[in-house]
Amino acid sequence: MNTIQQEKDIRIDSARMGAEIALSRLGLIKDEISQREAFRQFGETQVRTWVNRGLATRVKPGDNNSKSTYSRIELETLKHLEFNLKLAYK
Repeated sequence: MNTIQQEKDIRIDSARMGAEIALSRLGLIKDEISQREAFRQFGETQVRTWVNRGLATRVKPGDNNSKSTYSRIELETLKHLEFNLKLAYK
């Protein structure tokens, strides 16, 4: 069961992510990050696990030589969800 502090943190994270989505849609911040940056920020194993489970989408526009990118907001959301689920089951 969530404590008041955990619930507060979840709501703050949700509000922050909502603001980031709005700013991204307005074109004021960039949501797309390279595969290298995604691996650096979230861990290569974790990102690959999310992609293999169908939770995260790898974007590879263009031909075979174009670089793969990910949605930073999507990866951040998955990171926070996993963290909060771990807290809930402790």
